[in-house]
Amino acid sequence: GLAATASSDSQPRPQKPFSPGTSMARETRRIGPARGGKYKTLPRRLTYTATAQAPRYCMDVVDFEQVLADMSDEEEAGLAATSSPASRGDNEGQAASIADAVHLSLSARFEEARDVAEAVQQADPTDSVAICINGAECESRQDWSEAARFFLVGMGQNCQDGALEHGFQTNVDMLRTQRHKMADRALASKWDDVLTFKPRAPRLRPPSPEEKDPWWRLGPWYEELLEDPGHLVDHLSQSGDADENIMEVRRILYQNLDFLDKLYAYYRDDMNENIAPEATISSVVKHDGHEDMGSEQLLKLAGWWRLLKECKIAYGDVKQKLPVAVFDRLVVNGKLFNSKQMQANANYEIAEVDPHLPDLTIDFYEFVETLVRLSYIKIPGHSPSESFELLINDYLKPFAMHKQTDKAFLDWRSGAVQGYFHEELTRWRLHRIFQHFILTYKQNRLKSTALGPNDVTMSFNHAFTIMEKCDLFDPQFTVKKLVECYCKVTLDSDLLPQEHPNNQNSEMVFEEFLDFLIRCARVKSNNSKLATVSVLTVFVEEMMLKAGRLIPGKF
Repeated sequence: GLAATASSDSQPRPQKPFSPGTSMARETRRIGPARGGKYKTLPRRLTYTATAQAPRYCMDVVDFEQVLADMSDEEEAGLAATSSPASRGDNEGQAASIADAVHLSLSARFEEARDVAEAVQQADPTDSVAICINGAECESRQDWSEAARFFLVGMGQNCQDGALEHGFQTNVDMLRTQRHKMADRALASKWDDVLTFKPRAPRLRPPSPEEKDPWWRLGPWYEELLEDPGHLVDHLSQSGDADENIMEVRRILYQNLDFLDKLYAYYRDDMNENIAPEATISSVVKHDGHEDMGSEQLLKLAGWWRLLKECKIAYGDVKQKLPVAVFDRLVVNGKLFNSKQMQANANYEIAEVDPHLPDLTIDFYEFVETLVRLSYIKIPGHSPSESFELLINDYLKPFAMHKQTDKAFLDWRSGAVQGYFHEELTRWRLHRIFQHFILTYKQNRLKSTALGPNDVTMSFNHAFTIMEKCDLFDPQFTVKKLVECYCKVTLDSDLLPQEHPNNQNSEMVFEEFLDFLIRCARVKSNNSKLATVSVLTVFVEEMMLKAGRLIPGKF
């Protein structure tokens, strides 16, 4: 008897498959209504390894045919116990929907089944059959994380149904199968060092005190900026050790010589295309400090404005306002710029200069001096050399020399618009409007940074006064739209949509005013099919006609 018992125990028990077409063995149990869930066939013990062939819970473990059979039994019992016709109709509709979803899942139409199941789950978040159908659709796409999310949400709604916890754990296991267990490493042989000759790397001789870094002296043009008494010595002495700052600026310039050459050439030639860091520009002039500066084409102030705006250097907010007008004054106040102007004209006076002329030129070394100076304004709290390096790495390299596709930018560059603005009479009238409404504004604030009487800029209050007195506002072109146009041109985000003293700190130069008129004309017309120059002509002619009645004298 004992032998027979031992032999019978040693024989494996026959096990039933999961579902038709699945060869994996399992031992099943049933979870009844006493635990709060519907009848489901669940595995008691899963014997598989964490591989890609592991059983998917909703598609391989759950027996949807058995679920249908259990649902039919529950429907009969539930309908017999329901006395209200309304609730009976709701139960019938929900049961029919979930039955349709089960049939669609059995037909491998998982997306349609999920649509139906999601509607059922919205009505009853505790319906575990709907959750399994949603999980089956996710598993059909091998989206184990989304399937696990469905089961996790279901566990929060129905904590008594063990099927939901099992489904969640199974999908988490499937996520683990996709994770790399270890990095592939080449096997090292212990005989490599014995059987092969491997010479040691030569020891690097430490530099002698006489040896100096390659950037310890740059070309004469650079040294005119840096070597005491250079044009930048006063600036580099503001914070920290002056000699250390000078040497650091030499290093930064030496390491970025090619980049600065390309940057200057790109905006000098008014290019608009993407330039990769390793790409070259055919018109680049190498500036090593020894070249002749007489024959080179120079950067104009219009290109300088593009650089400031595209690299996010010009901006305005509650704490600080840095419009392009501030950096124009920085160019004109540069020591190298002033020394060259004094050499060309002995009677040169900086107070008589208009620092916002678009044709004002900047040579390469004036450009470098201005970048060093503006970096300390843009990025305070560091030494001058650190600010300069941060400016190059955080602003110039990430944002410069990228193609601009903004429609307003392309409208401004179009030949028809530029030709219209360069008509002598039109430009003279617009400049007259620009100056009249600035100079006659009663609450003007004297700008301490202004260089002289020719340093004229327009605030938002001035622009608001023009539109109000010329009666250009309408339901389409409101004050709020006016603020948006002004902000897009000047990059100033701290403006109030009214005439307010705080708006007096904003600044817009005349060339920006022309760009501002293009944007206002587009907003007022509200017709994208018309050509820009046509819309602009209508708007400007109306403004000049009404402004002519307000401006005394010949107009």
